[in-house]
Parts: sequence; C-alpha cells; structure tokens
Amino acid sequence: MSKRVKSVLLLLVVLALLAQSELVAEAPIVVTDALGRRVELPGVPKRVVSLAPSITEVLAALDLLDYVVGADRFSLENWYLNISSRLRERGVVNVGGYWWSDVRVEEILRLDPDVVLADAGAHRPLLETFESYNLTVLHLQGGSARSINDVLDDVYTIGAVFNKTSEAEELINSILRALDEGRSLLEPYRGVRVLVVLDFWQGIWVAGRATFIDDVLSRLGLVNAATTISWSVVSLETIYKWSPDIILVASPYATNETVRESGLYDLGKPVVLLNSTEIDIISRPGPLLALVPRVLHSALQRGVGRPGEVLTPTPTPTPTPAPTTREATGLVVQQVVLVVAVAVAAFSAGLLAGLKRRKT
Repeated sequence: MSKRVKSVLLLLVVLALLAQSELVAEAPIVVTDALGRRVELPGVPKRVVSLAPSITEVLAALDLLDYVVGADRFSLENWYLNISSRLRERGVVNVGGYWWSDVRVEEILRLDPDVVLADAGAHRPLLETFESYNLTVLHLQGGSARSINDVLDDVYTIGAVFNKTSEAEELINSILRALDEGRSLLEPYRGVRVLVVLDFWQGIWVAGRATFIDDVLSRLGLVNAATTISWSVVSLETIYKWSPDIILVASPYATNETVRESGLYDLGKPVVLLNSTEIDIISRPGPLLALVPRVLHSALQRGVGRPGEVLTPTPTPTPTPAPTTREATGLVVQQVVLVVAVAVAAFSAGLLAGLKRRKT
C-alpha cells in the first residue's frame, strides 16, 4: 500500500472520528422539569442564566460556573464556594432579584442564553413571558421543594443537562451522608420540638409540613412544631398552642426589636436568632443541606442547652381566661356586698360596746 493511499485512509478515519464526536456533542438533551414540561436542548448549554442562589450553588458544586453569564443578585453576593468572587471576576451580569417581579427580563434577552434555570415557585409567573421570546427555560423545584428528595432531584436534573450525572450522583451521596452523620450528632436532642420562623411580614411566617425544612427536621430526629401545610402565616396564639421547645428565627431582616414586637419572647420559650450565614444554610434547598445539622446543633446548644443537659421542657401553664362582662359585674356586686357587710358588722359591734359602757 502506497504512502498516499495510507494517508488518504488515515484522513478518512480522522474525519469519521470527528464526525462521530460532533454527532455525540450535538445529541439533544431532553429532561422533564419541575412543572412537568418536556424541555429539549440541542446540546450541552454554554450560556446559562441562573435565577436563584440555590440553583447557582448546585452549578458551583458541579464545577459549572464557567457557563453562567447572568445570575440573580443574591447569587452575586453568595459566599458558598466563593461564588461571588468567581462570578464577578467573569463579569456575570446581574439580572435582578429572586422574586419574579424583580427579574430583569430585558437583561436576560440581551445575554441570549441557551437556557434559563428558574425556580418553579418564585418564577412560575414568568413562563409565558419567556416562551413569548423563545427563551428555553428549565424550572427546578427550588424554594417550592416539599422534601429532601425534591432538592436532590434538582441536583440530578442539572447534572443531566450538563452531562455530569456521575458528578451529580456523587454530590447527592455526599449530602445524604452528611444528613446521616447529622442525625447522630443531634441524637441528644431527639424529639425536641422546633419552630422555624422565616419572616414577620403581616404576621409570623413559619415552615410548616410538606416543606423541605420539615423533612430535614424529621430526618435529623427533630419534630417540626408547626402543623400547618407549606409556608404559612400564623398568629401568636397558634404558636402558643403548638408549644415549641425552641423557636429559630431565620429571617435576614429580623432584629431583637422585631421579635419582641411579634410577641415571641412573651411565650417563655427559647428564641434563637440565626446569623446571615446560618439563615442561608437552613433556607436554601441545595448543597447547603449538608451543613444544616451543624447549624441546628449550634442553635439548640444556644437555646436549649448542651447535650446531656437537655431536660423535658416545662409545660407552659394554661392562662386563666378573662371573665365575661356578666361575670365581671357579678364579681363587683359580690365585692360591694362584702364591703357593706363588713361595715355594718363593725358599726353594730361599736354600737353594742357603747350600750354596754352606758349600762356600767
């Protein structure tokens, strides 16, 4: 075989390999998002907009930040894995706040992303707007996650979109291991009733049942004192009836004065205000789940006591109900009659004493 023929054959082999690699690279990626929508991508996205810090944290944990061209402002201020510095160094554009009404759609359009990673709860109202501009949007459970599994599904979905399923599975396993270790860490506090307060806007907002926080508490051997469903606003009287052993305030805007005005301090229960880092950890449904056990352990030590010192909380005494108007009137009448009777008795005793003196 001549050198020329060998060269031609070698060239054909190289071209075939290149063609095969291009076909693999261009293979479409199909996933189902948190809204049940079938989302198809022509290939691994190279330009990504993330609209939630928890989503950005998953991208960081899977080493995918280099694909991010736009992010919400909370992601741009994120301390986890040095996300803030890494995004700012690359000139990632601020596309607004977390809630749908704060998202700058015009900035997203200008970035021309391959995919927008959105929160199924906070960004659902923007779906039609995104579709009208032919933007590919993938909704993840995010803040609407109802369980740990929902959070882990988000991790796996992002891994599938970027052909990083093995890395996603490794991240999922590391989170589960951390939660298992956390259950052992919190064993001395097993059964403690915890209430997580998230905000004080027009009432007291708490994490109820069917939230990822509720699932995390249960997984770690604790009890969610709230019996409402999902994230809900409740009254001080309702919290009193729940009788939590400890109240954790996970609101970034809350101060001691805010808590005092809410009346939580009047319940006679330990109230612990979490710092900003602890709030991020306990409220973001993503890789930070692995750090939740230590945050809870620290908060319980501050509020309830150290392991070995945990006592059965003293039941809060039931307050005596205020008397009705009729009952109050009756009490007043009884008091008046008693005073008159005493006065008459005293007058009679004095009169009799005087008569005796006269006789003598």
